[in-house]
Amino acid sequence: MHFHFPIIIIDEDFRSENASGLGIRALAEAIKVEGFEVLGVTSYGDLSSFAQQQSRASGFILSIDDEEFGADEADKTIADLRAFVKEIRCRNEDIPIFLYGETRTSRHIPNDVLRELHGFIHMFEDTPEFIGRYVVREAKTYLKSVPPPFFRALTHYASDGSYSWHCPGHSGGVAFLKSPVGQMFHQFFGENMLRADVCNAVEELGQLLDHTGPRALTTASSITSRKSRKCSTARSTRCTSTRPGCRTPLSTISTAITTPSAPTGRAARNR
Repeated sequence: MHFHFPIIIIDEDFRSENASGLGIRALAEAIKVEGFEVLGVTSYGDLSSFAQQQSRASGFILSIDDEEFGADEADKTIADLRAFVKEIRCRNEDIPIFLYGETRTSRHIPNDVLRELHGFIHMFEDTPEFIGRYVVREAKTYLKSVPPPFFRALTHYASDGSYSWHCPGHSGGVAFLKSPVGQMFHQFFGENMLRADVCNAVEELGQLLDHTGPRALTTASSITSRKSRKCSTARSTRCTSTRPGCRTPLSTISTAITTPSAPTGRAARNR
């Protein structure tokens, strides 16, 4: 099943006709070709309101120019960047965040910010198509990690087109299609809900009685999640745990993408 989680690009030149605008729109087109939606905005405005969009997105690309690190603007630029990343991470520790800019811009980014990123995309150092595939790969990895095992298996089962003969009444909602009011009911609740109405004897979904299959994975996942939350701090201060298994190094991608060198970096992802 296809869920709608666009990649959000934040660039003040997104609609401009200069070199920066043309470059970022070319990257947006390359991402669209890979099958992902793109939402382009020119600023993130109110920080807290914008950060709420993380639940609807599969990744962020924040463009930053070298001119923003001039003598008069450097401190404000870094403060705004740090606040943006912190606000996102307070709500979502795993969603991909990329910075996009000139190679010389990367030297201005503090290490505490770099550690929270999935990478720094060097402007014009590689083809938009290559970078687009890299961004989409990270977005897909993130989205695969979001649903718990049972829900993931249930969505696959409902979209697989399999007939359900496990119980007489589980007909995928087709009985409602035989009358006008049934049609209204079907359209209101949607086919996915009715196709997902199955009994506990579906092999692909495991068994409720002996906890096998995705149900067993869901139970194990919930136990692990409860243990993980113990090492998290309050929302105002992010967890800085370096526990094994949280992050694994991300392989270096050409010279177009610089990832943080620290082993606890957001660029380190599970494969």
